[in-house]
Amino acid sequence: MRIPSVTDRQKEHAVLLAVLLDLGLFLPYAVTTAYTGSLAMLAEILRGGLLLLVEGTAYMALRAVHRGQVHFYDFGVGKLERMFSIVIGALLVMAAVFVVAKVLQSTEPQPLAPFWAAAAMVLVLANLAANLIPLIPLWRATRAGTSIIVLSQFRARMAKAAASVTVVTCVLIDVLMPDTRLAEMADDFGGLVGAAFMLVVGGRMISESLPDLLDRALAEPVQMKVNSALAAFFDQYEQLTAVRTRQSGAVAHVEITLGFAPSRTIADVSTVTTGLRSALEAAIPEADVVVIAEASSLPRRDDFSPAC
Repeated sequence: MRIPSVTDRQKEHAVLLAVLLDLGLFLPYAVTTAYTGSLAMLAEILRGGLLLLVEGTAYMALRAVHRGQVHFYDFGVGKLERMFSIVIGALLVMAAVFVVAKVLQSTEPQPLAPFWAAAAMVLVLANLAANLIPLIPLWRATRAGTSIIVLSQFRARMAKAAASVTVVTCVLIDVLMPDTRLAEMADDFGGLVGAAFMLVVGGRMISESLPDLLDRALAEPVQMKVNSALAAFFDQYEQLTAVRTRQSGAVAHVEITLGFAPSRTIADVSTVTTGLRSALEAAIPEADVVVIAEASSLPRRDDFSPAC
């Protein structure tokens, strides 16, 4: 097991802070939502609870990667991450449909007891703060080095903070002007905004994850980088036998099989395969490159050189 670097620990602490803040607010927020019946808060607690699962999984995955604990899986755990994302995405879509149904069948609002009105206001403000506080450490962690997990957490936290502003506004109207048509409309609006957010996030999680489960080939710009590297080494191998690429989570897997003349030495072949692999890893971040050498029936390229 390797020891995480200072930068690795900085990224872990940034994600852990976000997880702990959400976890600490979840139970009181859920209880208050049940007593107040606020649709805006209901949408946020459903969204927050499901995304909390994503955050917790992302934190555990980040720790495992930094400690080299995924060596049992030669191709990484990208498919597992994508399957989990599809499940969460589907749950978000179902939660959005549930909230929309509640909005459509909303009944006459009941007056809130002063305690629950105050609790709702305090908790939505605390939730907004919990979404804003991790932004700075997450931003610093993204500047410290490339990490797909940390970058996705930073973007998700920004989106959650923006959605929380709507919830705060709707709950504030409900508290200041209870039992009014405006308060009812604000609560319905907050619920619909939360449902729309869940539909967008859930749909994006499904659409981004499904192709990876089907071993999607790399995007054309990345494929062009593979072709450019092969072209740069064209004179150093005799035959291009196969090129296979696929996307697994955030990792691009590239497998290239090259043919070499039997007369070439192992050191010569190793120099070519190592150079090609290094060139591809430099051109494609987060790439897992394998270059396979095999005997070719074609003569060595040097044999075609004109005699002096």
